[in-house]
Amino acid sequence: MDEIKLAFKSSDEHGAQETMPQMYNVPELHNQILQLLNAKFSDHSLMVLQEELRLMQRSSYFLEIQRDDLLPSEQLQQHTLHLSDSTVWSLIDQRRLQRAMALAHGQVKLLLSLLAMLCQEIIGGCRQLEAFILQCDQGSVDSDMAASTQQTLQQTLQYRKDFEDRMTRNLGPLDLDNQLIPNTGNFPIPQLSASLAIKMPVVFERNASRTTSDTVHLSWQVAGSHSKEPNQQFEIHVKSLHPTSLEHGHFTKSTCQSYNILVNSLLPDRFYQFSVKRVDSVNLVYGLWVDTIVLKTLDK
Repeated sequence: MDEIKLAFKSSDEHGAQETMPQMYNVPELHNQILQLLNAKFSDHSLMVLQEELRLMQRSSYFLEIQRDDLLPSEQLQQHTLHLSDSTVWSLIDQRRLQRAMALAHGQVKLLLSLLAMLCQEIIGGCRQLEAFILQCDQGSVDSDMAASTQQTLQQTLQYRKDFEDRMTRNLGPLDLDNQLIPNTGNFPIPQLSASLAIKMPVVFERNASRTTSDTVHLSWQVAGSHSKEPNQQFEIHVKSLHPTSLEHGHFTKSTCQSYNILVNSLLPDRFYQFSVKRVDSVNLVYGLWVDTIVLKTLDK
């Protein structure tokens, strides 16, 4: 069966043409879907899409405050204010800031939920398209299946486009109800806007880890980045696994600005759990990811 006749609705003479047939070339639809399953919807492409989603879910999201009242000549560089600055902190109304933080947190959760839903719909759509190819090869395609598959194809393509758009779209600005700095009328206040900034997750470089009987050398990187951004702070946790009664579950925490650390004073022939994360900051609105690795020190 090469062609399927389907009812369709035209924008012109809608009522009169409501039952007029539309010709579906099944071999053409089959080839179009097969090309997509071998390229845009291949298993590899779906794995990449899922990895992009995981990176977004593991990333850290921060509230950024920018000046909006500067002259164009002054905007040669991005004027981002840091909430850790004591002057900025003293000017900003804390209740308004907390509302902005809550708004930003909700927007991140909404974005991640939407991306997860789109990813699930794309994978589900691909499975339906694969089933259609199998049915075509068996010669058991009817008009209802062709119509349903055509709709699934268009929806899956749209879901993929929406996913890609959301992955590249700017996360800000946030639509705040009030200015973060209240106008008291005593002096001009800077006009501020808020937006979301994203930083990719921190992951251990497992192949670069080295152990001796009493030390472990750890290295990490920012996922998807080929360069190491300066002035970044990381928090390292060290925990002894299966400790003796004398060790009492030995646990240490330290911070550093480099992308590696040497952990000393460990016991030989012991398992240790190491964790790395970004140091929490006052403008962090969402960040759950902590990378963990278990290593064993060498025996003497």
